[in-house]
Amino acid sequence: MNQAITYQVDSILQVLDFSAIGFLLPLLFFMLFSFYRFSERIVYWSAIAAILASYSSLFYFLKPLVGPHQYYILDWFSIAQSKFQITLLIDDTCFWVLSMIHLVTLMVIIFSGYYMKAELRFEKYFAYILFFFTAMFGLVLSNNLFLTYIFWELVGFASYALIGFWRTKDSAILANKKAFIINRIGDLGFLAAICILFNQFQTLNIHSIEVMLQTSPKDLPALYLASFAIIIAVIAKSAQFPLHVWLPDAMEGPTPVSALIHAATMVIAGVYLLLRIAFFFPPEALLFLKYIAIISMVMASLFAIVQQDIKKILAYSTISQIGFMLFAISIGNQPLALFHLLTHAFFKAALFLTAGVFIHENKTQDIRNLTGVAKQQPIAFIAFSIAAAALIGLPFTAAYFSKEAILFSAIQQHGLDVFNILLLFSVLLTSIYIARIWFYLFAKKDSSNTPQAKSVAMNLPIIVLAMASLFAAFSASPFHLQAFWFTLGTETIAPMFTIGIILLSVAGILVVKFIPAILLMDEKNAIVYFLKNGAFIDRFYAYLFVKPIQQIATLLKWLDKHIVDGLVNGIANFAIVIAKCSDWFDRNIIDGLVNLIALFAKRMGDIIRITQTGRVQTYFLLALMLMAIVAWFIY
Repeated sequence: MNQAITYQVDSILQVLDFSAIGFLLPLLFFMLFSFYRFSERIVYWSAIAAILASYSSLFYFLKPLVGPHQYYILDWFSIAQSKFQITLLIDDTCFWVLSMIHLVTLMVIIFSGYYMKAELRFEKYFAYILFFFTAMFGLVLSNNLFLTYIFWELVGFASYALIGFWRTKDSAILANKKAFIINRIGDLGFLAAICILFNQFQTLNIHSIEVMLQTSPKDLPALYLASFAIIIAVIAKSAQFPLHVWLPDAMEGPTPVSALIHAATMVIAGVYLLLRIAFFFPPEALLFLKYIAIISMVMASLFAIVQQDIKKILAYSTISQIGFMLFAISIGNQPLALFHLLTHAFFKAALFLTAGVFIHENKTQDIRNLTGVAKQQPIAFIAFSIAAAALIGLPFTAAYFSKEAILFSAIQQHGLDVFNILLLFSVLLTSIYIARIWFYLFAKKDSSNTPQAKSVAMNLPIIVLAMASLFAAFSASPFHLQAFWFTLGTETIAPMFTIGIILLSVAGILVVKFIPAILLMDEKNAIVYFLKNGAFIDRFYAYLFVKPIQQIATLLKWLDKHIVDGLVNGIANFAIVIAKCSDWFDRNIIDGLVNLIALFAKRMGDIIRITQTGRVQTYFLLALMLMAIVAWFIY
């Protein structure tokens, strides 16, 4: 266990100082943009200022604290004897991940200023991004599983809003729903793991659980159940097989959103969670994770090869690269997983934003219609080429060290077993699907009317991210100048191994060059059709889950309409009949009797009124007649 320093604090103000005020600005502007309308200029520059202020606070407040693991514990609430605490973790991993999130988010916001110009809900778009950023910020710093789960859900909520931002598009709404439902499956796994771990350890503090495990057996059934539940949460959030199907459809959102979700935030949340808590995973869980990772890598790469939509190719690429990270964790090499997470964020963000330039200027996502952009948009093409080289893992790029280090570490541990052969195969597939895009972009085009993107807001982010994709950006650690990131790779990678990886990459490019069928990917081919439809996994889910649920819903609708509603309607009709009978009885019997008595009284009154003459003689005569009648009855 790493050296750790723990502080018990009574207030969060004991942790934060004035230098940390920048962290609050993204949340503040999110609330302002959510409830009030501002001009596009104010919204745009306020969002940039909020991220820059937070970035400044990151360096002035957090960086001096980086060193040993520092835990800040604040009592939250208590239930019976159980105490729930807010625990913040500050260490070098947090700093690296937060730095990456800040930089990518900043570039996405700058890019979005031009890309989303004139959108009717311009301020809402930036509000969602700032909310997304705030949720990820909390997720990274949290060292309490329950608090992590809260931010985990907030990240999902923000992604739901961003993916479905163009809510007038039916495809965007369907993609939104799919992402929401599948991520809820993962959330249930995470929640189950929280319950299991709390029942076992009576705490949700990750550091406390790690300390307890120093003296506790690691073969506890609770750890097996919790680890597999966590893996379910991870494969849903990070779009790994078999819960990966939501990510390619999430391309229906704006392209800058795709860059944000696929590079720096949502999909890496699962990887980051594993980096924090994989210490209690038993070997069986790690083996299961390895299976998931290798299947995801190979399948996603095969799916990417046959796609014509540039954003879907990059989406499947993300699934594959996250598989790389999970594979590194499964073999016990968390530092390399973190390293690849960081390198991937930059080159993948660069790929998506350059794709956004192509789409914005050419009004198409089909790579077959993007021919000639190498000359028409040279800045974007060069940035794309650098990022693509990083994705493949070619020398002089950041991913050259991270990818090859993972590959070499795996082969060094287990030799050329089935897993590692498939790992190398995925490298070949990666170079093939990237080469397909590159050849289309570089192909000659008769017409060159498409203008070059001249907006600084679009060109600056792709240039910065492309430069960050080069190895120089990762050459030195900001914490220890004598330490170098690339030593993670070069200390272990043999020259012949590196040459072998380069040859694999070159082989993939040559395959595309000399086999036209690979470039064209005719859908009439059964294999191409099968892969382009994602091996029909969506249809499998539709027949296995969606259609049965729809049939159950149809049955319940019929039962509701004919049985429940029929019963209710029957009772209502019976009540109506009773009411009508009551009404008839009231009108004809009760009212009739009352009317009869009233009529009798009226007739009697009329008769009596006859006697009301006002003459004393008449009254005297009537009195005598009455006395005679009474006497008659008495005697």
